[in-house]
Amino acid sequence: MIPAPSELRPCRDCQTPILWTTTVANKRLAVDPVPDETGNQACYRDPFGTWRSRSLNGADARTPADWEARFVPHVATCSRRPPVQTALPAMPPNVIRFDPARRRTTPPTRPTRRRS
Repeated sequence: MIPAPSELRPCRDCQTPILWTTTVANKRLAVDPVPDETGNQACYRDPFGTWRSRSLNGADARTPADWEARFVPHVATCSRRPPVQTALPAMPPNVIRFDPARRRTTPPTRPTRRRS
């Protein structure tokens, strides 16, 4: 099943047309609009016209039904997606690292109090 052109919206990063679906957990997921046999999302249009998707990964995932088509999530194919996290800068020379190798192996002892 191929979505109609009126159901596609442009990606805000790469401007490629994408199809927005609703997952089983009621979250929105963007998928590429062309069905792909290597995709890991089974998508279908429900009787109300909403595109639904479910993951084909996982131990309890069923194979796609006859009314479902495989699609690829757009996040996997977006050409201009910004990086998730940039590389951290080098630490300044006046900063001490608290690596596990530097930790004490024995707990510190408390000084004994002198009673007078």
